[in-house]
Amino acid sequence: MAKSFDVAVVGAGLSAFHAVEVLAKSKKSVAYIHGFTFQEWAMAAAVFLNSPEEHVKWTSGDPEKWMMKKWTNVEYFLSPAETVNCDMKEITLMQKGPDAGKVINYKVLIVASGQNSPLLTPTAGMSLSERISEVRACGEALKQAKTVVFNGAGLVGLEMCGDFRARNGYGARVVLLTRSGKVLDSDFGDKAEKPDPKMVAKVTDILTNRFKIEIKEGAASGPESEQASLSPGTLKLDSGENLSFDVYIPCFSMGANTGFLKSSNSNFLGPRGTMLVNECMQSSAHPEVLGVNVTNKKLVGHPVTIIVSAAATHCAKQALEIVDGKPAKAFVPPKESIHPMNVKMGHGPGGYMVWSGLPGPAHVCCCLPCGGGYPFCPPPCCWCCLPGCSGACGTCGSPPEGEGPAVFMPALLAKFTGMHGFKGLGDYGSDIPQQKTMA
Repeated sequence: MAKSFDVAVVGAGLSAFHAVEVLAKSKKSVAYIHGFTFQEWAMAAAVFLNSPEEHVKWTSGDPEKWMMKKWTNVEYFLSPAETVNCDMKEITLMQKGPDAGKVINYKVLIVASGQNSPLLTPTAGMSLSERISEVRACGEALKQAKTVVFNGAGLVGLEMCGDFRARNGYGARVVLLTRSGKVLDSDFGDKAEKPDPKMVAKVTDILTNRFKIEIKEGAASGPESEQASLSPGTLKLDSGENLSFDVYIPCFSMGANTGFLKSSNSNFLGPRGTMLVNECMQSSAHPEVLGVNVTNKKLVGHPVTIIVSAAATHCAKQALEIVDGKPAKAFVPPKESIHPMNVKMGHGPGGYMVWSGLPGPAHVCCCLPCGGGYPFCPPPCCWCCLPGCSGACGTCGSPPEGEGPAVFMPALLAKFTGMHGFKGLGDYGSDIPQQKTMA
């Protein structure tokens, strides 16, 4: 028998969490379709895919540690949505997990299911045991590979290249495939709102001369280009060239995770599964459906977490308005930087990082001795920094780029997990697959 709610939220990332966080303060009934029995901090994917032993640091396998029990009007569902019938306002969960097959009705739906990024994030319905096995298989394949191809020269592709070198050395050939033949097109290159050719040149030099990465112009359009391969194969480029590899990992989004949405209205979803919405982030075909980072209204600006969180908060507030029969309001994005705060080419020793837009408070508070500092270390605690710390801001004895900031970054990255709802990290719980015995 179906259970009815005022608002349903679909998603397991920070955008879904922040939407539910707002809804939890209301008196409306909320269905939180998280869809997994574990949490994984995706921003550390480049780290743990190259070093599977570090995966547990960024994972929580005990829902009791991250489910917010104080949200008394919120009910969690740990099985993923198999279908959402938007005509009937009905959600049917997959026949997997603790809430298998349950049916949920809603008045308003918020879709915060993120982007489709195979291997970089777990697929819907995947158990923690299956995810651990996948991460271990990736790490072992990368360790043994003689030729690795990373497809996509954005921020994710650069992180994967750097972490591969930092953790697996320089014995393998690494190819970074890019459609334009350049790196960071959307962030600092020709497609950026404010291009920065000097940054592109700097990063290109670091990749090619320090990390010995082959930056190759080319594109692949076949379905095989959208799936990671951990075994030897060949990628056929649009030019007709065949590119051989031992491991192939696409480092770009395959489109919005909206395959479970069903509607009789052909104008509901657009290219690559994007939801067609108005300025309120509200579906044009189904006004009771709102979308966060899965729509044709691209969220721009940095830090991305701030922009996405703001969109999630907006959608939650509009959902409450719609439930009460009031019109939704237009989304006004926060005024943030048009460039990323930093460019990471690996985390920890052996990595390299360039701060491109360090916030003012961080110039005062960022240092390694306090384990990540800002924003949890108020002045003047960090004013006594001595040479030898991270050097993140260039005033502590090191330049604002290089290995020092890369060593500093994992500690800072861990500081932000809890505020985005990722709690209890560092514990797989009981769902751990048997580790293969070393020969």
